Amino acid sequence: MKIRNLILTALMLALMVSSACAQEGPPAPPAVSPFVGNVFNLTQQQPLSYDQEIAKQPLADTATSSATLLQVRTGVKTHYHAYHDELVYVISGKGVMEVGDHKQVIQAGDVISLVRGTVHSLTVKSTQPMVAISVISPPFDGIDRIYVGNAKEEE
Repeated sequence: MKIRNLILTALMLALMVSSACAQEGPPAPPAVSPFVGNVFNLTQQQPLSYDQEIAKQPLADTATSSATLLQVRTGVKTHYHAYHDELVYVISGKGVMEVGDHKQVIQAGDVISLVRGTVHSLTVKSTQPMVAISVISPPFDGIDRIYVGNAKEEE
């Protein structure tokens, strides 16, 4: 009887330890304040100044991605991201997006998906700056922007 009780006790302990170690789902993202706002108001409150080519305004950072409001006066130089995927949603403006060897006119409402390693650039064609939201995964560190050709890091 004592052996049976010892075995049952050992099994109960093993069960408690294994359930304590089991992970349910992905890890929780770090505590961040949720963002609720109007991007049109943000661009009016913090417009692109006349001496700026690009203005970047962080909107959100989570454990898996970062979102940034971009205002671009004339363009974005040719570059790629080695470790990040990017999704761009155009809010206003018009331009030509070059993705690899393909050129595409983009405007408000367009979505551009750029997987890591994709060479891309933008030339703004509207009289007003282009406004877009860029969502990057994993969260963008500001370093993974590799310029191609004659493009230099000035952004």
